[in-house]
Amino acid sequence: MNDTELTIPIEEVAERNNPAAAILVRKRIRRSLYDWCRYVESKKKQTPAKHHELIIDVLEKVTRRELRNVILLMPPGAAKSTYTSIDFPPWYMAQHPTHLILACSYSYSLIEGFGRQCRDLIDLYESDLGYSLSKSAAASGDWRISQGGGYFCAGVGSGIAGHRADLGFIDDYLGSEQDADSETIRNQQWKWYHNDFWPRLKPNACQVIIANRRHEEDLVGKLLKSEPSNWTVIRLPYFAEENDPLGRPCGVRYNKETEQTDYDLSSRLWPDWFDEKHAKTVLSKDARVLAGLFQQRPSPEEGNFFRRGMLVGYTMDDLTTATKNGLRYYVGADYAVRKGQENDRTCFIVGGVDSMNRLWIMPDWFWTKCDTLEAVEQMFEITKRREPLFWWAGHENITGVLEPFINKFSMERGRFIPIEEISEKNDKQAKAQAIKARMSQKMVLFPKWVPSWNEAESELLSFPGGSHDDFVDALAKLGHGLDKMLKPITAPVPEKDIANYRWVPTVKNIRASHNRFARNQRAFELDK
Repeated sequence: MNDTELTIPIEEVAERNNPAAAILVRKRIRRSLYDWCRYVESKKKQTPAKHHELIIDVLEKVTRRELRNVILLMPPGAAKSTYTSIDFPPWYMAQHPTHLILACSYSYSLIEGFGRQCRDLIDLYESDLGYSLSKSAAASGDWRISQGGGYFCAGVGSGIAGHRADLGFIDDYLGSEQDADSETIRNQQWKWYHNDFWPRLKPNACQVIIANRRHEEDLVGKLLKSEPSNWTVIRLPYFAEENDPLGRPCGVRYNKETEQTDYDLSSRLWPDWFDEKHAKTVLSKDARVLAGLFQQRPSPEEGNFFRRGMLVGYTMDDLTTATKNGLRYYVGADYAVRKGQENDRTCFIVGGVDSMNRLWIMPDWFWTKCDTLEAVEQMFEITKRREPLFWWAGHENITGVLEPFINKFSMERGRFIPIEEISEKNDKQAKAQAIKARMSQKMVLFPKWVPSWNEAESELLSFPGGSHDDFVDALAKLGHGLDKMLKPITAPVPEKDIANYRWVPTVKNIRASHNRFARNQRAFELDK
């Protein structure tokens, strides 16, 4: 082929409809993935866009083994699966006709549909590709070709034993935000990848993962944490950011004054397909959806559940004044002392309530990895230092693990910790709603000058899509007790309020009265 023949769009060469043109088409198709994709997509009146050309270039390098492990991150609707999971496998087999492909997705029906389209392309263009389907194995999710190569697909998490592969595909491993938020599902996928998918790959195999991010601890997030140097990542956000792979000017800027992120609509991906109306619709989405699905950053900079504007700070002088005027202390606790929590940290957060009902988060929080004895030791240290009226903690941690140790320490030291156990049945977002509401009223104050604040802020703003939520869980425990928190006494209770109170002697009221009396008695003693 001469240079002129190579520059003519392949669909125009095909239109010549003569033997010489047919030979030229075959040569170009077998030599170039771009020509093959352009040829196939022209039948649907489509042409590869700029980001598709980048995908095609990466996949050609995978075919030549110049790249071994690739992660492609793009927003929904960008036709990433069209070029990776449908157009690419038939062409790849033209280069490696004895190779086996293993393709997986969260949905078997989805990946089987891709397999069917691959098979149909081979059947339609076998003379151009130079091989044909095997007549004895041509199921949509499990087919072979005449030279011995083949394709097998399965759902993520399913058994794939016995199916070796030279090329492994995972296309969309998470099907919903609910799955992404499930630690159980994320851990199952991580184990499946290491125990089932990866062992099926031959020593010289390549991997391609196509996804959009929904959680920092999803499969891609864990891979990039555990083996970052093994992967080539192509990240194409909907709105261009700094160092965009396509050379788009940056269209995302965080505005510190408004504490919001500004987006330039003209920086959007694939403007011929995603028009301005679509871009505005994307911007109207929930912050987490925009950051994860469309920008490929599971944690939005301005926050999602907790917004940056909710995080009100205070100074050391502010705290000194508040302490002089009187604070009553409470503790929210999240423990990491159960089996399976080796990577989590135990967190105890002390909150002080002032006469205006504001909750001051004390700077001496405890937040670290520790064993059971150290956790209990810290409980007594904080109780001695702050004398909290309540210590809120999860029922399964206290009754299930810590109670014997707490009882032993109480007997030895003669000090009581006023623990109230909380059910952990609700999901994490539901449990954090109360403290979120108080924070939105600017009634929760944080010590932004402590060394670990940046880490705490990051966890708050990334919740619920972040890697950890120890700090959030402890803070949510304080939120659980907001209605039981007492302000420091600044004036006596008016007698008319006492006279108007009608008390009915039920068992429930007697018990509540006793608890209230004990709590108030302790509060009055602390106020002396």
